[in-house]
Amino acid sequence: MEQKSNFTDLPEDIVMEILSRLPVKCLLQLKCVNRKWYVLIENPIFIQKHLHNTKNHTSYFVHHYFLDNMKSGFTLFHHDEQNQLIPKSHLYQDVLNTSTHLWQVLSPLNGLFLLYNDQEDVALWNPSTKEFKPLPISQPLNCPLYKLSSYKFGFGIEPSSGDYKVVWMRDYWDVDSEDWHSPTIISVYTLSTNSWRTFEELSVCSRDLVKSNGNTYLNGFYYWRACQNDKIFAFDMSNDKIVEIQTPKSFVSKQGDLSLFNDFIAMYIYVPIILGRETSIDIWIMEKNGYWTKNVRIGPFLNIKRSLGYGNNGEIFLEVVTCQLDIFDPFLKKNRVLGQQKSGYSLQAFAYNESLVSLKNNSSCNLVG
Repeated sequence: MEQKSNFTDLPEDIVMEILSRLPVKCLLQLKCVNRKWYVLIENPIFIQKHLHNTKNHTSYFVHHYFLDNMKSGFTLFHHDEQNQLIPKSHLYQDVLNTSTHLWQVLSPLNGLFLLYNDQEDVALWNPSTKEFKPLPISQPLNCPLYKLSSYKFGFGIEPSSGDYKVVWMRDYWDVDSEDWHSPTIISVYTLSTNSWRTFEELSVCSRDLVKSNGNTYLNGFYYWRACQNDKIFAFDMSNDKIVEIQTPKSFVSKQGDLSLFNDFIAMYIYVPIILGRETSIDIWIMEKNGYWTKNVRIGPFLNIKRSLGYGNNGEIFLEVVTCQLDIFDPFLKKNRVLGQQKSGYSLQAFAYNESLVSLKNNSSCNLVG
């Protein structure tokens, strides 16, 4: 009589390949089945393999502000078996272990979000595993005459160790002298040590930089663009140094956003075709520091109100004048309707991939970017 094989008897590499294609929710349940699967799913190699496989199963994350209760929240759009988008909305306060109800969001990296607010609360969050980690308080200036008036964040990975780092750039207003305090204060948080390192920087001010609507971390550097688009600044996660990079003169004073495009740092320049009605977008990529080429022009798009975010593969989230949120699909070359915010307004939108990346203070759990 032919003996039936058991799934647990399969070679470990076959089991890893099968399990790495499952959703995070299923894997968290399987960790409770037996010790062998728990060890496998916790393995950093498995986590990285799973992250690679989920890149083909992109969801969409929309950050909202709800007017009816004056709180911030989010909607996750998942694809069902018929490839239809299924939305599910939440308030941050309902899903996070915190009483704070107003958050701002930085574009996700390996499934992790950086959350922050004007009260100087900062946290890391993995929506898939429901891990939420408030970061220690960082108060570099305790003088009561100094008021925090401008700040920018960055979020990336130190390449050699795979450790996650948060960059917090702050400008303070001196109430007594009625002038900006100089120099700028930069604090760098490291996940493995759960601690901040703070230093002063004269070469850049946070008030001269613009927060990006898309992810701008690439190969060990986090990027911001200057307000006038005449340059960008790169923070080196390896040595905590800032590098200034010039942009083409044609970028200056143009409406644009910095993000990723096919694993390049890219500038999305908005080109009016018919004023107030039609707009095209030129995507310029930086092939190496300071060397830019125009990759493609997309559009024209009708009645764009503003852009809310970008995906690495060319997805663009656009709000039109009716407050409808669309996503431009680079493969179909057309817009797809995500939805309409009726009780508030959308602030940002991202392409999002589930991950098992842990927020434990252990660099061996992290991934090299």
